[in-house]
Amino acid sequence: MKKLFLLTAIALVSSSVSAEPLRVLLLDFENASSGAAVLTEPAAVAAKGVYVLSKQLLDNENFVLVDRREFVSQMEKMKLTDAGVATPVKPTFVHAAQQLGADVILRGTLLSLSEGKETVDQGGYRTDFTVLTSRVALEALDAKDGSVIAMSEGSSSRKIRQTATQQTSLGEDEVLALLDTAVAQAVPDLQKALESRLATSDQPKIKISIKTTDDPAMVEIDGSLVGSTPLDGLEISAGDHVLRVSKAGYRDITRRVVLEKDASIEVPMMRVELDALEQKEVLKEADLHIIEGSEPDLIIHNIE
Repeated sequence: MKKLFLLTAIALVSSSVSAEPLRVLLLDFENASSGAAVLTEPAAVAAKGVYVLSKQLLDNENFVLVDRREFVSQMEKMKLTDAGVATPVKPTFVHAAQQLGADVILRGTLLSLSEGKETVDQGGYRTDFTVLTSRVALEALDAKDGSVIAMSEGSSSRKIRQTATQQTSLGEDEVLALLDTAVAQAVPDLQKALESRLATSDQPKIKISIKTTDDPAMVEIDGSLVGSTPLDGLEISAGDHVLRVSKAGYRDITRRVVLEKDASIEVPMMRVELDALEQKEVLKEADLHIIEGSEPDLIIHNIE
């Protein structure tokens, strides 16, 4: 009986460990510290926070990091133009994260890098200490809409003895070590919060690909901008959605669609100023027929 219990426990542990790791995109650390009398400025410490967090996550089997170079490259690709002129719509990091298949986006903040003083009286002898403290916050953002889905904090301190004959200050390496400890403290709590949140999100997911007859065009799903065409393998929840495709100089296409399987969607685009002959050519190319005055339908191919 004991052996059976042991095997069951091992099976449960194995199933939890084998869960797919989260694909994570890291944003730069923000500096929210008002400053401290230390060798390294808080802004300089925050600038290196993303590398400290990367190191922590690389050692964690529950996370897979998306290459930041791919992220920057994707942001560049998403700068849309209309007839060679940049459009006023500027995609955000959320849309790039979706294109790269990220599950969550992590953003770190250096809340404080402070210096305090402490005096200890030991049998009539007073000893002064300088106490340096680093406090950080980590936020997990939903890659679908950018909403905050989990948060955690971590802090670390180091006490330095000061005397009348010896004054000690921390160098850059020591300050970064404080940041590393603070981030290491915050990561496990963030992971637990994410696991709790994702455990309640059991709605089936599907992948869709979207292209138009005149890429690139902006795509919105349920009112949220998700990127530009061509989109490939965008993960959304199965079910009812409102799809809107827009491009300067073209008619906006808005359709309500019900998607239960992976699908590829083709969207015929029609210019605002289009004569009858041009409209006929567009519809012929898309292999569609419409009643005069109505909009062309989407072409949806279910992928088994």
